[in-house]
Amino acid sequence: MEPADVDLLMMWENASEDWWMGATLSPISRAAMTTFVEGSQGLFEARQVRLMVEARLVDSWRTVGAVDLYDFDPRQLRAGMAIHIDVTKRREGHGHAALQLMLAYAETHLHLRQVYAEIPGSHQGSLDLFRKAGFGHESVRTSWIRTSDGTWTDVHTLQHIFNSETS
Repeated sequence: MEPADVDLLMMWENASEDWWMGATLSPISRAAMTTFVEGSQGLFEARQVRLMVEARLVDSWRTVGAVDLYDFDPRQLRAGMAIHIDVTKRREGHGHAALQLMLAYAETHLHLRQVYAEIPGSHQGSLDLFRKAGFGHESVRTSWIRTSDGTWTDVHTLQHIFNSETS
């Protein structure tokens, strides 16, 4: 992340229609987001890392999303993975490319054994994206998340296990 990413991150993180998927209950201030971006620590200190997804559009690069490793566990060699692609840039291959790059980073540089993703059952596009990227070993937690309209939705946990032939 760079200081120039603050405005875009503010827009994505403060989209209240998406708060039901995470732990956010109120808007994030510009000061808090700036502190987060400028003070982001390394993966081993913070147990998470966010990388921005950039795409070449005509003759320039544009940030179109972010991909995260979170809940990093160096002892058990696993981490959660999440992705956000700007709504105007979805279904153009950016998400799949970003997941492939993050998977390669997780396996080759971090030597992780596995990564997982937690996806609301109502997000079919995200489920399809992670499955296409090689995530499987799926489990479902029933009525796990309360949605913005007060109903409940399941959460699918998908795993990608590296070197699965030795599991």
